[in-house]
Amino acid sequence: MLKKLLKITAIVLGSVLILIVLLNIGFSLWLKYKLPDYLKTKTPYEITYQSLNVEILSGSISANQIKVKTKQPNNLEALALEGSLGNLNISRLGVIEFLNNNQIEANSIKLINPNLKIRLAKPKEEKSKKNPIPFTIKNIEIEKGNIEIHKPDNTKLFSANNLNIDLKNLSLNQNPEELPFALDSYKISANQFYAQIGEVYSLNSSELKTVNGQLTINDFELKPLINFKNWEQNFKTQKTLFDIKSKSISFNDLVFNKKKLSFKNAQAVDPIFVLQNRDNKVVKSNKEKSNFNIDFENFDIKNGQFSILKSNGEKSLSLAKFNANLKEFVMNEDTSKNKIPFTYKDYKVSGNQFFYDAGKYYNMDLSSFEMSLQNIDLKNFKLKPKVSRAEFVRMIPMENDLFDISANRIHFSGINWKIENDKPNIKLKNARLTNVDANIFRSKIPKDNPKEKLLYSKLLRTIKFPLVVENLNLIQSKLVYEEDTPDSHGPGKVVFTYFNMDVKNLNSNKQKGVNTKVPIAINCKFMGVSPMKLDWNFNTADMRDNFTIAGNINDLPAVDINPFIKPYLNVSATGTITSLNFDFKGNNDIMNGKFKITHKDLKVSLLDKKTREKKKFLSAVVNLVVRKDSKQFPESVDVYVERNKERSFFNLFWKGIEDGLKKTLISINVDKVKENVEGVKETVKETKKKIREAKNNIRNNRLKKKGTQT
Repeated sequence: MLKKLLKITAIVLGSVLILIVLLNIGFSLWLKYKLPDYLKTKTPYEITYQSLNVEILSGSISANQIKVKTKQPNNLEALALEGSLGNLNISRLGVIEFLNNNQIEANSIKLINPNLKIRLAKPKEEKSKKNPIPFTIKNIEIEKGNIEIHKPDNTKLFSANNLNIDLKNLSLNQNPEELPFALDSYKISANQFYAQIGEVYSLNSSELKTVNGQLTINDFELKPLINFKNWEQNFKTQKTLFDIKSKSISFNDLVFNKKKLSFKNAQAVDPIFVLQNRDNKVVKSNKEKSNFNIDFENFDIKNGQFSILKSNGEKSLSLAKFNANLKEFVMNEDTSKNKIPFTYKDYKVSGNQFFYDAGKYYNMDLSSFEMSLQNIDLKNFKLKPKVSRAEFVRMIPMENDLFDISANRIHFSGINWKIENDKPNIKLKNARLTNVDANIFRSKIPKDNPKEKLLYSKLLRTIKFPLVVENLNLIQSKLVYEEDTPDSHGPGKVVFTYFNMDVKNLNSNKQKGVNTKVPIAINCKFMGVSPMKLDWNFNTADMRDNFTIAGNINDLPAVDINPFIKPYLNVSATGTITSLNFDFKGNNDIMNGKFKITHKDLKVSLLDKKTREKKKFLSAVVNLVVRKDSKQFPESVDVYVERNKERSFFNLFWKGIEDGLKKTLISINVDKVKENVEGVKETVKETKKKIREAKNNIRNNRLKKKGTQT
């Protein structure tokens, strides 16, 4: 029984095997003799070949000297092909699917010397129905190909000369949120490579190639297909138009996945980045969200250039040369939930000739800079006005400051920052500003700005995130404040040179455990000649904004304060103020304290408000009082001023100094002296009048006597 069963099984298997062999032979003969007629009558292409070999068991097909041409080149509904192939090898081809539906399903395909022009079919009008992918091939190999692919309107989508490709485990993808393809490994080389990226950009390269897993793209270009005006009108969801060039870009271990692009090392040599922004900053939101992931271990930019243009083509930011390195960059679905949608481990950036259009009134420049994860170093910083003072005053709607600031170096070190609850948390060990030259000009001609000027403790509290600067140092600097009023003849000026300032614990009162007391120590030369020391303290946690400020100025030539007191007090002085001491305390409402001044050989000149000429007689009388009273000054006088909340802290501080000067020096009984002098003047006038009357009477009497005698 068993022998009979085995015999039957052998007969059946043998019959099946013989049948398969016969089918293979028959199908091969059919392909050899009938396929040309089938291709001619059943497909939209004219296809010829020199030889054809088919193995039905393995599903392999090979042919050589193939020529293909579309029968109806004007039919945009069908895929158009034109060209030739030296050799074609396909393994595991789904023959039935190819013959019935023009779909290529195969394990691998190899094209040798293909010279093809391909025009894609016009998309079907039914929006709900997607066009099927024209082929499903896991492995593709092309040798020495020249290929062009066009849209139905003959717009070029892709082209490459001398194209060599070896793709392993390729899969295509129609999901717009993901990469259009994925693969396990690749090798590629080509000349004059071109590919359209979406509707806006094209990618160009004179040469690209892979060597030992590294892809190099020479003469890389990512450039717009349309001009800025058309882009601005037609792509409302995009904020910036890019134009990028590079001598070469290279990648190591580049990996494509449907949802991920990763590589170990990348380098761009001599890249030029040009970004142009639309004027309208409001960009229509794009509801399509991407969960696409990017990560790389190391990315270098060598000798790059960078520019951001306004819509009119003018530069709003430029960097003539820079080098950069970024390590362990990750952007994925998790990081996209954060305010900064990516993470990185470390970075370094250095550059030269940085320019920034800082708005309506200013330009900013740097000669060079270096930035890393924990340090920022800026050289030759400049913030310069675009307009003159007179133009600025005409342009501003209300009172404001005009700044002109430069610094040889600005250095931040010990930077530690992170994002918590969508807010930055910044801690800075040291901020060091060297050789700052700051000029601040304010005109009182425009109308007052009614907005409250916050004291510095409250101003720091308005920062909405934790900020701590442990040490802030201003070194060997110069500060100039100038103020112009409608009644003054030229701006009043206060100058601080050799200015050194040390600030501790600068903070926004948003971090637990941080010392919120802010001590500030200043040493400088007041008006460029006199030693000045100042100690200033406030506490950002104090809601009443209490502060103290105390200091002294020594050996001040009185002539050096004339640039400020002359325009406002109509007074000039000579001599020496040997010491000026103040000790004030205040809050958001008032400031009071002690003020003391001593002087030597001081002379005061009172000036006419209109002509600015010296009032000689009145000045002489005042100086008699000054000389008499100079040795009888009290130890100190009490100062009390109320804060105008529409003015700055320094306005309040100056008002305190001014009040002390008035009480001790500038206005020493001037009003009373004026009254006395005016009284003396009237008395002198009356006396002179009586003397003149007496002289006239005497002369008249003499004349009468002479007349009587004659």
